[in-house]
Amino acid sequence: MNDKYYQPVDKGIQAIHNINQSNIMECQHFHDSYEVHFTVSDNLKFIIDNELYEAPKGSVFIIDSFVPHMTLVPDGAWFERYTIHIKPEVIEALNTFSDYDLVDLFDFKEMGNACHIKLDQHGILMFESLLSRQIDYLRADYFGAEVFQKLTLTEILFYLLRMRKEGVSQQAHGVSDENYKLAKKIIDYILDNLELDLNLDVISSTFFRSKSTINRIFKQYCGTTVNQFISSRRIYRACELLKENIPVFIVCEKSGFTDYNHFIRVFKKYVGITPKQYALQHLHTKTPTDIKKQLNKQK
Repeated sequence: MNDKYYQPVDKGIQAIHNINQSNIMECQHFHDSYEVHFTVSDNLKFIIDNELYEAPKGSVFIIDSFVPHMTLVPDGAWFERYTIHIKPEVIEALNTFSDYDLVDLFDFKEMGNACHIKLDQHGILMFESLLSRQIDYLRADYFGAEVFQKLTLTEILFYLLRMRKEGVSQQAHGVSDENYKLAKKIIDYILDNLELDLNLDVISSTFFRSKSTINRIFKQYCGTTVNQFISSRRIYRACELLKENIPVFIVCEKSGFTDYNHFIRVFKKYVGITPKQYALQHLHTKTPTDIKKQLNKQK
């Protein structure tokens, strides 16, 4: 696996402009930050948690922290995208306008774990210019560069917030063909039964399809094999439980692992640290609700 399932963001703000001709992600991953994902090319699909979405040119997805996601690109297809990762505390520091609340941009009620904004051609050019400026300022080391970083990020966030308020944002629409419906049923079955003894043989017998057919369809629509998906979602379940201060040995059982030492090894492989280290780092993770409560106390 090239990328860890859990990819922490070291800096408060991180921006990337990515151009590639191959789908470099082997499974979903998640961050301890919000993500703004802007698609500049066509033919891209986006998997967020347990849903697959169309992501045509000009799509902006605003994704909650600690939500698994990945891009899905046809083999050999050219794709271009921008991503910005923003720590919740950065949003809190920028949120100083009495008549506006930037935290609203990261309020995902009734929208699942992500907000989808589709920009027109004018919006694409404007937003790409803002993102390019943000990247330039993040790379700069001249006097005042940090101020320009924050000013440009504030402009980016207010632009997206304006799009949401003007009704440009919408609940993302998923793919709906028959094979994807099967893949989605498999996903839901796995997520509902993570504590059981799950593997490709079990999935094949449950859905009355051959193992090769199951894996082919699942790989096509989810970008990973069934067994890879099971492992990654067990680790994600473990991460969620560890943030609730549940003892590691109980987390091991509740996330579907039968061998404690094997759980420790797999967790460290996917996350990069031990379960105990992860729990200590994330016991006090802030959510948009937490930030709103704190801001209300300050008023």
